[in-house]
Order: sequence, then structure tokens, then C-alpha cells
Amino acid sequence: MLKKLMLIPLICGILLAVMALSQSAYAGAECASLGGACDDGGWSGAAKLDEIGEPTTNQEQTSAKWPAKSRELRWNMSASTEITKTTDVKTAEDKTTDNADDAGNNASKKPAPEPSSIIRSDEAKALIAPLEDITDSDILLDVSENSSTHIPGSVVMPYMQFSVQAGILKNATEISQFLGNAGISRNDSVIIYGECLPCGGGPSVATYVYWIMKGLGHEKVRVLDGTAEDWAASGKATTKEARTLPGKTYTPAQTANYTATYDFVKNGQAQIVDARTVPEYGMGSILESISIPYASVLSGKKIKGEDQLNKVFMMLDRDKPVVVFTNTGMKASVVWFALKMMGYDARLYNYRDWMTNQDQKVDAAD
Repeated sequence: MLKKLMLIPLICGILLAVMALSQSAYAGAECASLGGACDDGGWSGAAKLDEIGEPTTNQEQTSAKWPAKSRELRWNMSASTEITKTTDVKTAEDKTTDNADDAGNNASKKPAPEPSSIIRSDEAKALIAPLEDITDSDILLDVSENSSTHIPGSVVMPYMQFSVQAGILKNATEISQFLGNAGISRNDSVIIYGECLPCGGGPSVATYVYWIMKGLGHEKVRVLDGTAEDWAASGKATTKEARTLPGKTYTPAQTANYTATYDFVKNGQAQIVDARTVPEYGMGSILESISIPYASVLSGKKIKGEDQLNKVFMMLDRDKPVVVFTNTGMKASVVWFALKMMGYDARLYNYRDWMTNQDQKVDAAD
């Protein structure tokens, strides 16, 4: 009973922090429009975040202390800085469905209108393929978890089949055999698309499989700049049939250049980006991490253009490596992919691995 009573102030504090962040962004813009002539009555939002974020357990390394750099940007955000609104506040990235009815309803809804056309540089197009760039020599790979509408000629491989469970991949031999059986070799040109509708849509599953294939040494692989719905909206035909290709041998050339280890994160040589939602970040994060929610790099269901991404990543040093994480890494892959588009040396990580290693340290100390 005592423990439950002690949790009440913490929960209330977190809710206050989330409400305060929301109100501060609105108030900041309003004050700027008035020439900055707003009086806060001496109340300091930044100080309140510090107060809420003070460690309440002995595990300081996983405390909710708001890193100063990230905190200051949120409280001192100028009116000209774009603020991305999102209603996705799930606290567990791998809870992909609330119930079967919701999933069915989401799938039947018409896609929301996409934002105005985004201009991509040639450098970006080396990673993200416009719809009009698809050729007959490309293998289209639909990695949606339960798609019924495909771009004609697509091979269907749901993203879950690459993993043992959320955040834990099958080994390279198993994944290579899986790709080979589907008719894909490491020398093929592959364009990945698909989305997880119960997760809220967006390209996270496509960027995640892209990251997996890059780790296997696949060179000619890109993410499609859109979905099957975008393809249909452009006046082109879709199909419910999946393509079957003759089996091939997929020979991996594994590289660790795209994945961060616990030691790499811990040694302090990289910038750490928490790509989870703000409420999740406020409940506890890796020390000195910077909050850049995955939704902040999206415009609708598409990754923003380079001009907007420059604003999103303005806190980061281009000359220093970046590690991006979420609970399982899947949604972090969207931010990781956007960073790679922008030329950053970026690696992907997941919070579960961090927490597992922290728990092992505590056990060893005991």
C-alpha cells in the first residue's frame, strides 16, 4: 500500500510534465507573435522538468532526469521552429494491436490526404526511391504484416518473419536463407515498402527491413517513397496477388556499421537519440540522450524533406556518430534512416538491450 501511495506523486509529475510541454510550445509561439512580451510570473518550466526528473530509485543510469540539451530546446523553441503534432502516445512500441476490431477498422479506412509533394535530392534518392523510379529490374518487397493490396510484381515477406520476437532478430544464416527462398540474392536491386497499420502506419517496417538488409551487406536496396495506396492514388493498378520467384542463394557479407552495441552507447563517443514519444522519454531514458520522437521526422506517412530534417536534427553534431533507439528499435529505424539520408554516421540500438545490461550490472554488484 505504501509503495502505491509513493507512486502517485511520480505519476502526477509525469502527467504535469507532458501537459506542460504541450502548453509551452503553444504559449511560446503566441508570445513570439506578441513580440515576446509574456510574463511567466517567475515560474520556470525548465526547473520543473528538472524537479520531476530527479531520480527516485538507486538506478541513476535509467533515471528520468531530462538531459539539459534536449530540455532547453523544448523550452526555448522559437516560433519559427516547426512543431510536429502526433496522437500516437503508446508506451510500448511492440504493442501493435489494441484488438482485432481496431486493426480491421484501420485497414478499411481511406488513407489520410498526403502533404504536398516533397522534393528529394539525388543523395536522398540513393536511399529512398520515388514511385516513378521503379523499373522492371527492381524486386519490390512488401513487408507489411497483413497486406492485401500490393504493387504488381511484389514479393510479400511480412517484417515479423525476420525476427524471433520484437527486438530480437533471427541470425544472419536464417535471414539469408529466408531471402534466398523468396528469390532474392544480395546482388539484386530491391525496393522495400509497407507499413504496420495497427502501429499507426508510416514507413517504420520498411526502414527496419532496410536496416536488416544493409547489415547483411546488401548494396542495391532502397525504401519506396510511399505506399501501395500512393501507387493507386497515382492512377496505377494494384493487385492482391503476390509474386513468386525461383529460389536463389543469398550470400551475406555482414557488417556491424549499422548497429550499436551496449559498450558503444556507454563509452560516450556518440550522440544518443531517444526516438520514443515524449511521455516515454520522460519516464526514463539513457543518460544524456536527446529526445527526437520518430514522428518528428514524418510528414503524414512520408519522411520529411531535407530542409525540414535539418531543423529536426539541428541539435546534432554532423561530425560525431549518432545512436538512435526505441524500445525494440523498429520505430527508431525511421529516425536512423532519415539521419542516413542526411549524411550522418548513424547506428541503431534498442532500449531493451540497455536495460538488460544495466540489470546484469546490478546483479553482479549484489
